[in-house]
Amino acid sequence: MKDFATKYIKWYDSVPLWAKVLLCFLWAIPAGLYRFSKSALADNTMGMVLAVIVTLIGGEIVFFLDIITLILKGKIFWLDELNEVMSTESAPSEEAPATEEAPAEEAPVADEADAE
Repeated sequence: MKDFATKYIKWYDSVPLWAKVLLCFLWAIPAGLYRFSKSALADNTMGMVLAVIVTLIGGEIVFFLDIITLILKGKIFWLDELNEVMSTESAPSEEAPATEEAPAEEAPVADEADAE
């Protein structure tokens, strides 16, 4: 199963963007197989079941989301990627802490008595 999933994802990612959008308009199966393959590689049984259900029942509805994510991101967005997005957002940032700047020295002000 994982061998098929790996080969299918590799093939689907190599297809030009215009062809992916055209496939979404004409037929929901390629995007559904992509979702199923992504879940199969991640050993996500619930994702595989949901991919089949979405493909069979909600293909006409989900293809709008597929087209939007294809145009914006260049790929089909699926639950397994949602976990990746959530884990990168919740991971602590490794940026160096900001250093406080020392107050700038003020130029001496001339007194009126010194001016005379």
